Amino acid sequence: MREVFDVLVIGAGPGGTQAAVSAAHQMRHVLLLDASKVSRRRGRAYWSKTVKIEDAPVFTGITGVQFAKALRAWTEGQPERSIERGGEERMAGIRRADGFAMDLERLDNGTFELTYATEPLSRDGQVGATTTALGRTVVVASGFEDGWPDIETDDSAARMYRKYQLVYRYAGNSRGWHLCIRCDGHLHVDEHLAIVGVGDYIFEVVQGAQDFTDRITVLTNGRPHGMSPRVLEALRERGADLEDGRIEAHIGQGLNLLGFRMADGRELFFDGFFVDEGLKANDEFLHRFDVAHADDGLLRCSPDHEVLDSSGEPIPGMWAAGDIVAGERNLIASAFASGQDAGLEASDSLRRWAMPTGCGD
Repeated sequence: MREVFDVLVIGAGPGGTQAAVSAAHQMRHVLLLDASKVSRRRGRAYWSKTVKIEDAPVFTGITGVQFAKALRAWTEGQPERSIERGGEERMAGIRRADGFAMDLERLDNGTFELTYATEPLSRDGQVGATTTALGRTVVVASGFEDGWPDIETDDSAARMYRKYQLVYRYAGNSRGWHLCIRCDGHLHVDEHLAIVGVGDYIFEVVQGAQDFTDRITVLTNGRPHGMSPRVLEALRERGADLEDGRIEAHIGQGLNLLGFRMADGRELFFDGFFVDEGLKANDEFLHRFDVAHADDGLLRCSPDHEVLDSSGEPIPGMWAAGDIVAGERNLIASAFASGQDAGLEASDSLRRWAMPTGCGD
């Protein structure tokens, strides 16, 4: 007989960790899959290397690396253990596993089979050893990948965090690359902000920046700005500058980003740097399911965080939490909230007793 977990949680960030802890509190047996050591994929919070996190109510005043360690320690408070229910012995608590989700399939008996890689991906992206786990329910909390500007990248390296190593050198610092104007705008009050990106959606960053400063420059990095006439007009009406030259290199000192050297030889200096190059949901392993995506590529979910299919119906036994959920703020506090909902809903779905029909009418 193969072991069957009550809940498979894919992703060990704040959303996934909260889902696992919430389900374990209900005496469910949980497998929590952490991809960080295998795929090198980590959520936005991890890249806050020197700026202390202020959005995590119970983990205040710590950096991203410390935050990841605190989440791991939190799950250790719910270890696997044997319990007895109805004269039967079964397992409860959390088992952590280092692995990168590769495939999820629903078997004929209704359980989910998760296949995940257990060894770091090779330089050319090849997968080594894999293993499988069975679960009665699934919580998808695998987040998304942020797009990054193509500045000083090494195209010969296949893995993302090698390819963009110079970009990441300046990420997560008070004087470096920022991804969220709502999170980090307060670090640059009345300062000159550089915002890198194209398309109408970049105006959302400009719109958020107005809470902190009126000195804004949008850089397209040599690409057409891609803005509709009305958005472009609004950008100019608000006094924001538009720079369409190509960025050739960073100008930095240690871990501090100071400005850019442009392809035409100019040097532009700023006080803060924000980027929005789009994002991609980490949900390749859901290719067997007809999941619905919003315009931003994230998963459409019900108010109870059930993953929806293309017809708008919930996929039985599947919930989502954290940044991968469409329509929610990409903040740590929001991830905790959705993780709690998803973990409890998955747990509640496994109860043997249902409310009798007609009650409450």
